[in-house]
Amino acid sequence: MSICLWILFTWARNAENTESAYLSSEFTLLHAWNIVKLYAGQNTKISEAVERALYSIFSAYQGICSEFLGRNVQPHVGKLHGLSIAVNGSCGLDVNLKLFDLIGRVAIDGLWSYWGAQRFASDDSALKQRMLTDVSDRASAIKAMIANNPALLLPLRDDQAIDICIALSLLVIDGKNYPDIRNWIAEILDRATFAYKVHGHYPCILSSYSELLSHPKTRDDEYRKNVTSASVLYPTIALWAALLDLDDVYRKVALLKQDQLQHCNFQLWYPDDNSEEHLYCNSDSHGAVLSHVSVDREKQEFLAQVFGECAHSPHLKELSAVKFSWWPLVVVACRHYRLPLPPHLLESLWKKD
Repeated sequence: MSICLWILFTWARNAENTESAYLSSEFTLLHAWNIVKLYAGQNTKISEAVERALYSIFSAYQGICSEFLGRNVQPHVGKLHGLSIAVNGSCGLDVNLKLFDLIGRVAIDGLWSYWGAQRFASDDSALKQRMLTDVSDRASAIKAMIANNPALLLPLRDDQAIDICIALSLLVIDGKNYPDIRNWIAEILDRATFAYKVHGHYPCILSSYSELLSHPKTRDDEYRKNVTSASVLYPTIALWAALLDLDDVYRKVALLKQDQLQHCNFQLWYPDDNSEEHLYCNSDSHGAVLSHVSVDREKQEFLAQVFGECAHSPHLKELSAVKFSWWPLVVVACRHYRLPLPPHLLESLWKKD
């Protein structure tokens, strides 16, 4: 697996097209972990060889990420509409889909740097400081992407909440980014609310490109209700607003639910006892859904509901990637297989309060 990935990376880099290598590296890393977890925690020659293979794959993965972001993203983040133009899409939908995909990739790279810095006990380590600098640089890149590309202010697919949540998970590491978080999710909510009211390009549950291209297909209430029958986007915004004491944003989500989205099932996703078997390879459906999340409650009651479910569903802590301190793999799996991030990952923000 490692040799094949390195060969693919070399070919892709020579062709100046690392998109396929990036997706393959995510896929390979996740499948590699599905093998490595069988030997994790052991102290044998076989487990040592398997661990070396994992680090070789991880090294290739990081090299591909750095090459992809350094060549295709970083040069454009500081330019107004720079990334939107660089996408070279045939329509606004192409730009929107790709920009949210890219912001998730940038954020995951920053989270890996944060993970790497946490593995050093001493703050004096030069490598640790370099990794923390990388975290800050990726967060700055995300803020610049949002400031310079208005497409990132209105997701068209509800599952783009995944990429938004990954980006917020990186930004929240530094308290100086809180105003930027507030401005971003508030703008997303305002634009989504307006688009919904005027039958514009509001977030929907459609996933087919052809269907998204013609969305909204009609401007009647029945169609609008059908394509907004469920959502992870709005409860995700509500969760972040509640955690960061953004009371005005939280109230706006509650009002939107009360006035416009009574039919919409607000949902959050949690791993279950099958997730360890299927998360890394997407071999079968898994996980559980908390349906009808109550954003109409007081903020603390809402948080108690969300994180109370974490206490009753502790399966995230049982995932091998978490048990053996490779937790960013869970984020990579969620991004790659389009699963909402589990609220467990934000539980420390709630306990901090």
